Amino acid sequence: MEGQLIYGKIANILKETKAIGKTEKNQQQGFKFRGIDNVMNELHELFSKNEVFILQEVQSYTTENRPTKSGGTNTFTRATIKFRYMTTDGSSIETVNVGEAMDSGDKGMNKAMSIALKYSLLQMFLIPTDEPKDPDANTPEETDYLAMALQEIANAQSIQTLTAIFNNYNGLQANAQFMSALSAKKKQLKDGIN
Repeated sequence: MEGQLIYGKIANILKETKAIGKTEKNQQQGFKFRGIDNVMNELHELFSKNEVFILQEVQSYTTENRPTKSGGTNTFTRATIKFRYMTTDGSSIETVNVGEAMDSGDKGMNKAMSIALKYSLLQMFLIPTDEPKDPDANTPEETDYLAMALQEIANAQSIQTLTAIFNNYNGLQANAQFMSALSAKKKQLKDGIN
């Protein structure tokens, strides 16, 4: 098909792609996984030989700070990214993938982009592995939803916001501290005290 070299080149890469084993280990939970570096190391030569390159475009992203049980904060990043696989005649195919990551520093977007790319490559090239699961490398510290809810209550500026918080945290509605904080903030807002 003239002007559409990308299809043949992707098919060639698919034919030559070998299994990528899960050789990395999550230190917190002890499971094995294959990281983005494993995937890139395996595919780089095949992409180069077939003259295929990838352009990426972040279509949207969100970030949310989540308190941890130890009193710190993790930033949860979710990014939707379009990957355009291109070749020398300008033909291309695209995938859109979502990457999610938790990070206590400034690497959340980098991690989310890497995860999205990893899954774009794994899914497009059906890269086999010996293990049935494909978990992420890092297990973030568990989110402290009570602390998150209490923070939202403290920042609430209206009764409507408090009602939304109450509805959003239905798992905490039996928690005395949560309910007490809601009542106190509601009284404070009704009395006009900031």
